[in-house]
Amino acid sequence: MRFRTSATGLAIALCAATVMAACNSSQQPASVTVDPVQVLKQGGAAMGQLKSVSASLKFTKGKVSFQGFALAGAKTSVRLPADSGAVYNVKDNDLAFNVEVVIAGGRVFVKLPLSSFQELSGADAGAIPDLAKLFDPATGLPAVIPAGHDPKYAGTDTVDGAATQMITATYTADQVHAMLSALSSTGDIKAEIWVDTSDHLVRKATLDGAFGDGGQESAVEVDISGFNSAVQITSPSP
Repeated sequence: MRFRTSATGLAIALCAATVMAACNSSQQPASVTVDPVQVLKQGGAAMGQLKSVSASLKFTKGKVSFQGFALAGAKTSVRLPADSGAVYNVKDNDLAFNVEVVIAGGRVFVKLPLSSFQELSGADAGAIPDLAKLFDPATGLPAVIPAGHDPKYAGTDTVDGAATQMITATYTADQVHAMLSALSSTGDIKAEIWVDTSDHLVRKATLDGAFGDGGQESAVEVDISGFNSAVQITSPSP
């Protein structure tokens, strides 16, 4: 048996095939080339414009000591260039408690549990990590982020409702120590950085390296928020 195809039927078939091809094409995501170096530069520049910011740190591996205690994490609010209020979560064996630190106007105050704020000076004050330095334009995230070695694009993610691009890079021990004095590594540190696709602010970062006690491997996660929000930091009365 032989089938005959009319010109009209052939035209309809070709039209349908064209429509299906167009639909299939629209379902294929366009190939996007992301330059990780440019993303890091944009992230550093955006962070350098901040007037205030909040951050939380969580240690997920290894042991890092703070004032003789094991540091579990910290939360801070920073009013640039140099004022900050922080709460450090520390452990003494199985006992967990908070240490409050206020740095304002060049003065350092510390409050231990069941005590009032005490002002520190000299070497004692210098031993307290200054989390405002994490955002210092000269030595903090704005300067260090673009200086990462071997940056690579690692995909996309959503952080606190914001679309971000993930970049991996390697940083030297000196670079990281300049940002966070509590982290003294014996080698390079691997980082993953989440940069907002719209305003280019850094929303999150993880650091992994030998900055734990005794040069042990350790890891910390830094979540950043409260960009340019109102921050009240005043020197307490000791």
